[in-house]
Amino acid sequence: MKVHGDNKPEKISANSLPNKLGRAWVRFCLNPVETTDADGNTQWEYDEYVTEVADGSDLQARVNEQNDALLLQAVGEEYGTPLTSVDDLRKQRIADSKTELAAWLSENPLTWTDGKKYAVTSEKQAQLTSALAVQQVAQSAGVERELRWNSTGDECTVWQYADLCALALAIAAYVEPRVSIQQAAEVDLRNAATAEEVLSVAWNYT
Repeated sequence: MKVHGDNKPEKISANSLPNKLGRAWVRFCLNPVETTDADGNTQWEYDEYVTEVADGSDLQARVNEQNDALLLQAVGEEYGTPLTSVDDLRKQRIADSKTELAAWLSENPLTWTDGKKYAVTSEKQAQLTSALAVQQVAQSAGVERELRWNSTGDECTVWQYADLCALALAIAAYVEPRVSIQQAAEVDLRNAATAEEVLSVAWNYT
């Protein structure tokens, strides 16, 4: 979970829970970034994960010894899914990168030269590729047919083949850099050896 604070946090901290006898909390604060707001005030943004463990005089020693396992436990609670290994976390984060890419593409259609917006989701790209392929087959066979496509929220209209090809190329140029970002993140995630390294991999599709 992204958290904002006035001070740079400790990476790992642990303390007794005052309202739960014999229990303690362990907090992980990862990937801290110093930011400045519009008024020039400095803040810190970081990822925070918290889990609950048994208390005791050996609390700090256990936290140090079980660092990665406790981090997996805390992150699993954040996801609502138990994570028993770094590989579990790696798979979850790879899925996140793909889900967030799909969401970004869905929420950010391409504004083309006609001033209209065109969907760029994987499904829409596949439909566009298919429409162009069918039209090319029809032209090769000497069959006359209308090539139709639509902007976001509008009905389909007749297009010239060359114009729709140009739109398809523009969509590809718009989408491919984002796909490359996801692929690079996936490579980094697969190469990460610890839970902390997996959680340090970031991506930004904007």
